[in-house]
This record gives sequence, structure tokens and C-alpha cells, in this order.
Amino acid sequence: MLVSLKQGRASVRIAAAFADPARTGDRWLLFALYLLLTLCRMPAVVLQGRFWAEEGRRFYFDAARYPWYHVLVKSYAGYLNLSANLAAVAARHLVPLEYGPRVTFAFALLAQAAPAILLVTSRAALLQSRLALALALFLLAAAPSAEEVWLNTLHSQFQLAVCVGLILALDPEPGWLRKFLLFLAPLYGVVSIILLPLFALRTAIDRSRARLVETLILGAGSAIQLGFFFHQVGGRQSLDLKLIFATFFAKNIVLPLLSFGGSQPIATWLHAALDRGQLPIAVMVTIVLAVALVVALLWRGPAAARWLAAASAALALVSYYGALLVTNDMVEPHLGNRYAFAPQVLFAWSLLLIAASGLGLAPRIAAFLVLWLCLASTDAYLHPAAIFAHGPDWSAEVAKWRHNPNYSPLVWPGGFWRVPMPLPAN
Repeated sequence: MLVSLKQGRASVRIAAAFADPARTGDRWLLFALYLLLTLCRMPAVVLQGRFWAEEGRRFYFDAARYPWYHVLVKSYAGYLNLSANLAAVAARHLVPLEYGPRVTFAFALLAQAAPAILLVTSRAALLQSRLALALALFLLAAAPSAEEVWLNTLHSQFQLAVCVGLILALDPEPGWLRKFLLFLAPLYGVVSIILLPLFALRTAIDRSRARLVETLILGAGSAIQLGFFFHQVGGRQSLDLKLIFATFFAKNIVLPLLSFGGSQPIATWLHAALDRGQLPIAVMVTIVLAVALVVALLWRGPAAARWLAAASAALALVSYYGALLVTNDMVEPHLGNRYAFAPQVLFAWSLLLIAASGLGLAPRIAAFLVLWLCLASTDAYLHPAAIFAHGPDWSAEVAKWRHNPNYSPLVWPGGFWRVPMPLPAN
């Protein structure tokens, strides 16, 4: 009786914490804090400006080689990346060479702000409390796998995939922003197309005209991407189920719960087993137990939480199957994390909605898991990998080229990514 009473009081305290509504001013203040967290995660990115890998070596260089209208629709790595194309064209034609990364940074920041804007402006009942909104924004800003998709246009498609997953989960709302993002997301890359079948399924279940419109808009953008730009490239589509399950275990269970330091020994052990052609039975047992726990939490939880979890699983498994240059290195904490970013965020939000949904054992367990994820995310936020947090100063690199015309400036990650110089005339 005493245990039941204590559990009931704990449920009441959790429910009360999620019952405090956020006023409009509070919501936009939290959005401003989200932007501040975004900018402070890796200060050198903001202070120096950077091109990230192909963002400089391929997209910016192509913007100098070809007419702007050709670059805007140029397919690279098997698909159209409108974000990187458009930002590269603007960087090349609107500002001097030294300031090019500032333009791509601005485009990337807009994409990174998009899911936060959807959260702040949402009318969903479970996102109206100050605590729920603050936690949702923090889990987005501090996700362990965010480093590789942080403030670069090369991977803005993963930020928009988060938007698409959130739109899938929440009830349709009036306005143009959601519709615009649904159409734009597949043109930024193919990741969001993975969620199109879930949109079709929810349309059939809800029998909602508004949901049908969302599905058709996402489908239109997907059709343009698949019909005009998408093509197969070597190194994708791995049917190695052992590697897919191992990656899911490493990226979607171990890393979110233990951050980088805690997950590294497990990744080393798992990597060695995969190199021997083995998948430890403990991995599959952990996955089965984790899935069983999630299903139990979702069973009577809000519908939005179930759709977020479904979107997370779909993005994770299909992305790991279609990842570029799949190797056993995928289980390492700092490698291939762009494919894990959206699944991590969407699943964390799923747990958050369960925690905010009311009284009972499931919300208490979900609240504990959300707190744990926040602690692990804080550790990941404070300890970014050096390869993502530091790199060559683009202005200094351009100065070296101006002093020595045979020099090719380095871009992030430093050491081997360079922009061939001189840039050809348009």
C-alpha cells in the first residue's frame, strides 16, 4: 500500500511538472536559447566559418566551374542536394572568396532552426508545457550524433528529415510552413523519402483530408527527386544484416545512453567481433529487450509517440542499409553519425511525449529515460570530437593561396580535403 502511494505521488509530481503551460513569449525565449546552444556547441565553426568536406571540395568548386543554373540542379552522390547546391552558388556569386563559408553557414543555420520552429509553433497539447518544450529543444540541440550534421549544408537533409518525422507524428495544422518543408525535404536529399510510406499509412488510418494533402506534397517532392535526379552509385545498399543490427545497437541504444566515452569500449568490442564475422548474442538480446520495453511504453501512450518511434525505426534501418561506403567502422561512436541523428532525436521525443502524457507507470519510466538521455546528451554536447570541433581557418587558408598561387586551401575535416585552386572563371 505504501509503495503504491509513493508511486502515485511520483506520478502526480511528473504530471504536474508537465502541466505548466508556456506562454508565447516563453516559447520564443526557449527558441532563442536553442539557437544559443546550437552556436556554442562548436564555437570554432561559428568564429572561423568553414566548408565541410564536399561542401567546399565539390559544391563550392562546382559553383565556380559551371553556370549557376547548372549547379542548382546538379546531382552528386546519387541525388540532388538542393541545400548544398543553392548555398554554394550564393557563396560563390554574392560574397568574396574569404566569406564563402559564412553564406553556407547561414543556409545551414536556417535548416537547423526549422525543427525547433515547428516545435515552438506547434499546437499539440503535449508540447504546450514549458518543461516539455524545453526538453524537446534540448534533446534536439544536444543529440549525441549531431556533430556531423552540425551547421553544414552538406547534411541539412537530416535536419529536414527530423521536421518530416515531427509533421508525421503531430496532427495537421493550417499554415504554409509545414507544407513548404514537406516539399523541400526530399529535394535536400533522399532521407525524408523513407517516411513517405508512413505518411500514406497514416492517411489511410486517419482518413484525413489534411493528412492526404501532406502526403501528396511530400510525394510530389519525392517524385521530383526520384524521377529526375536519383541514380544508383557504388558503395551503397548493404544487405549485411549483422552489420545493420550491430549499427542499430551501437547508434540507437548504446550511444544515446552512454555518450561517447561510455560507448567507445563497447564499440571496440563489437567492431572486433564483426571483423571476425560474428554478431554477439548479447547484441540481439539487448535489441529484443529494448524493443519489448518500447512497445510496452507505447502500447497505451499517445498516438504521436507511436508515430515518432515508427519514423525513428524506419529512418535508422533504411539509412543503415543505404549508407554510403558501409563498413564495420559504422559502429564507432564518431563515424557515420549523420544516419543516426534523426532517429535519435525522434525516438527521444517519443519518450518525452509518453512522459508528458499523464499518470501511470509508463510515463514514470519514460521520464526516467528522458532524464538519462539528457544527461548523456549533455556529456556529448560538452565533449565533441576534435575532427568536428576544430579545423583550418578558411580566411587563413585563402591568405596562403594568395601568397602562393600553387597552394590549395584546406577545408574541414583538415588533412586531406582541399579546394583545387585557382578557381576557374564562370
